[in-house]
Amino acid sequence: MNAKLIVAIALGGALGALARFYISGILPVYKDFPVGTLLVNSMASFLLGYLYGLLFFGYDVSPDTRLFLGTGFCGALSTFSTFSYETFILLREREYPLALLNISANIVVTISLVFLGFILARR
Repeated sequence: MNAKLIVAIALGGALGALARFYISGILPVYKDFPVGTLLVNSMASFLLGYLYGLLFFGYDVSPDTRLFLGTGFCGALSTFSTFSYETFILLREREYPLALLNISANIVVTISLVFLGFILARR
């Protein structure tokens, strides 16, 4: 991978991480519900879907823009956007059992690992 693409990913990632920090930090938790996290996950999912839509419908989006926005910015803003995009592709391709497995596994595994990490940290 050339240096220009690496810089695009790094710059997008830095901006995405800053956006996540800022957006998540300014929004209050509403009745114990993490509104900021939902917002950044939603924003990143929308942006990645829009980028994919442009590519799918034949718009020319340069590789550095794709990597800056998709891998860098959306990746740092929220990895949930990648999960959402991959699930969308499975649904679009009518791979319903795989989509359901992807949804279930990601939710069950990641929440279980948060729990496991928490328990291990307690020791």
